Amino acid sequence: MIVIIGLGTAGVYATRWITQLNREEEITIIEKHAYESYSPCGIPLIFEESGDFNVLKHPFPRTKRINVLLNHEAIKVDPENKIVRVRDIEKNTEKEIGYDKLLFAAGADPLVPPIKNAREYLGNGVFVVKTLEDADLIKKFIGEKNVKSVAVIGAGAIGLEMAHSMLVNGIKVHVFEMFPQVFPRALDPDMADIVAKFIMGLGIELHLSSRVDEIVVENGKIKGIVSSGKTYECESVILATGVVPNTKILDGIVKMERNFILVNERMETSRKDIFAAGDCVLVKSFINGDPVAIQLATTAAKQGIVAGINMAGKDATYSGALGAFVSTIGSLEVAAVGFTETYLKDKVEVVSARARALDKPDYAGGEEIILKVVAEKSTGKILGAQALGKKASSKIDIISMAMKKGSTAMDLSSVEISYCPAVSELYDVVNMAGDLLLRKLNPENYRF
Repeated sequence: MIVIIGLGTAGVYATRWITQLNREEEITIIEKHAYESYSPCGIPLIFEESGDFNVLKHPFPRTKRINVLLNHEAIKVDPENKIVRVRDIEKNTEKEIGYDKLLFAAGADPLVPPIKNAREYLGNGVFVVKTLEDADLIKKFIGEKNVKSVAVIGAGAIGLEMAHSMLVNGIKVHVFEMFPQVFPRALDPDMADIVAKFIMGLGIELHLSSRVDEIVVENGKIKGIVSSGKTYECESVILATGVVPNTKILDGIVKMERNFILVNERMETSRKDIFAAGDCVLVKSFINGDPVAIQLATTAAKQGIVAGINMAGKDATYSGALGAFVSTIGSLEVAAVGFTETYLKDKVEVVSARARALDKPDYAGGEEIILKVVAEKSTGKILGAQALGKKASSKIDIISMAMKKGSTAMDLSSVEISYCPAVSELYDVVNMAGDLLLRKLNPENYRF
């Protein structure tokens, strides 16, 4: 018997591979929501479009050997006797389920920062963005209260995507970020500045280096927020300040760091027959082996596959995370992979190059794309990249594959990229960035 806690991306992909490799294996899945899997990344998009969040649900294929317990929560794990204690949320009853192998894929929960009145008014004017219930609460509150102004705390992907979705719905938006730039984990300051100017050009009020101290409440209603001693009016607050791993029931059972579960390349924890995958784990960086927490659906899927293969009795390893991601804020694509120059500055000597080009010729309606690539100075090895603009994600995908192969600036310079004026430029921005890097890496022996 295999037990899986959590039917998010990691749990879904693990189940698929287990059933493909061992059709006789019985699987019990414990999921605390009333529905099966869904796409949380699509919530901001649906806010801008239909507002029907049910389209984000994914029906989960059932077989006679897969038992899905919805509205059930795992409350205790007994690793000695290989038992999971489960609570039926609707009936408030408990039962025990035995396992041979256990996959913990319960993900992470939104972080509620220590801001005055944030937790007290959570769900009643103050909201997080993770579940479909969260989305419905925001939609209902905004509609019923006729909200005209919203403060978004956090200028990462979720915060900025939600800010834009509010703007599209005719709501005045303030965004507050405690760091001096947007996308503080994913972009270098020079690239972040470009995004910030775009955001402000849309009409969003952006406040950087601004820590929020208090949510102002009068007569039970949100009236504003206090940041750096100044009060800003708003009628609702959206928190997008990161996540905390949902790992409490494994505390003291498996090794953790910062509440993230430590796993090896087979997605095994420190406890025999307990695996973990997804937003709740700490894995190694593919680039340099540093421990990293990557909360992305793509990495969760890869980890779920590896865990599933190994739980089915086969052998697979996870090579490490690159963290390739893309976000869209209106018409702007923001994409990145690997490390930023800022992150690497105290670890290794690097050079960087930033290229600007059109995604296709001007006469074909070309739009600007900006690509920044970071490379190790001694070897030319690519360590990270960031892209903004049209087709940014496709350029980052090319570089992500290149990084998997240990490619260098010379490889980016010389790689052949398909060309047709209707869809691309002859001198692609990837080649251009590679050439610019080569000039810095070896200016005396530069070969065009």
